[in-house]
Amino acid sequence: MTEELIEAPKRDFYVKLNSEADMPTALAAFYKQDYSTVTDPETGETSQVPQGDPYLVTTTHDYAMDILGTIHKPTGNTLTDSEGHEYPEMAPIDGWHINIRLGGEKRRADVEALSQYFVDPEPATPERVWL
Repeated sequence: MTEELIEAPKRDFYVKLNSEADMPTALAAFYKQDYSTVTDPETGETSQVPQGDPYLVTTTHDYAMDILGTIHKPTGNTLTDSEGHEYPEMAPIDGWHINIRLGGEKRRADVEALSQYFVDPEPATPERVWL
């Protein structure tokens, strides 16, 4: 009898947008809009009216997002501060970075719809990891 290994579903995703300004469009499925119910005094009809601006929901039972933003990497140069301490020069790498971890299957389609933004290849040593 041969045992077949079953691969666990992917649950960590590394997303890179062009900029922070792209978040509301690219991550629209993860934004929430609050509404209040308003009743027309003349007709008695009710309607839903948006309250405030839509906002990004970064953590639920189904997923978690870690917004890294701009990532900086060492350039290979060493700088010296005013007290004589040396430190590595850092430079930003392109993009606005977000890590997403799925907690189940409920939001998988929403995350996989972001595939055009997935970092490929995935980082071998991510800047931040989930505990």
